[in-house]
Amino acid sequence: MNIYTILLRELRNSLSNRYLIAMIIILAALGLTLVSIGSSTTGAVKVDRLTVQVASLSSLSIFLVPLIALFISYDSVVGEKEQGRLMLELSFPITRFEWLMGKFLGHWLAVIIAIFIGYIIAVIPILVSSELSKDSMLSFGRLIYSSILLGGVFIGIGYIISVLVKQRSSAAGIAIGLWLVFVMLFDLALLGLLVSETGKGLNASQVNGLLMANPVDIFRLMSLSTEQVNQFSAMQAIGEVNTLSFELLSLSMLAWLIVPLFLALFLFKRVKL
Repeated sequence: MNIYTILLRELRNSLSNRYLIAMIIILAALGLTLVSIGSSTTGAVKVDRLTVQVASLSSLSIFLVPLIALFISYDSVVGEKEQGRLMLELSFPITRFEWLMGKFLGHWLAVIIAIFIGYIIAVIPILVSSELSKDSMLSFGRLIYSSILLGGVFIGIGYIISVLVKQRSSAAGIAIGLWLVFVMLFDLALLGLLVSETGKGLNASQVNGLLMANPVDIFRLMSLSTEQVNQFSAMQAIGEVNTLSFELLSLSMLAWLIVPLFLALFLFKRVKL
């Protein structure tokens, strides 16, 4: 047994995971629905349809990608431990680092495949029927790139949960709770701060610093990094005050990916079998 064996097994299992399949179907179905809805908007402001679709897919991905990443990773360690497979697999000539990295790469590759399938199906009608600008293609590429990073971030967070808890059911509850915090509650709290007397004294740099504390908001900013996409986003106000470059946002997201993963590896090395 080696890291590639673990990777292929997790990839195979993940691609048959009903939650991952549901994500592909939802992304594709809602994306295709939004194609027809968005066509009237593009005609009014003379922006190509792919730009509108990118803004729509970005809004969907904020909810779906973190949720699916957590669902396929929250029981990666505790689930194997409950079923007695963890001790058996680690008795083979494979290190804990290789074992967990094999799982991570398999899960991440499965999420990447799901993102590509869901997004491509959602934009096929546009690709075959419209002339696309370089800016819209760049926006679509950035959406795929940032979604892939976001998926990796939440897989790493799921591993931390899985390493720390002792029961699979507890891991599921914590995963859902963290999803709510990152996707909904954090922004509600931030909005409350910004409209308060304290928040009125914050400058753009301080607001950007607060946004960096949440990978979902970094994803939003990366998705809004082109002016035309920002124009159609519900988060247009945030995009307008954003002073961070796409490169800096990418580095911040990479940091969010690396730190939870290595923290999970550090904690996993100390787990008693």
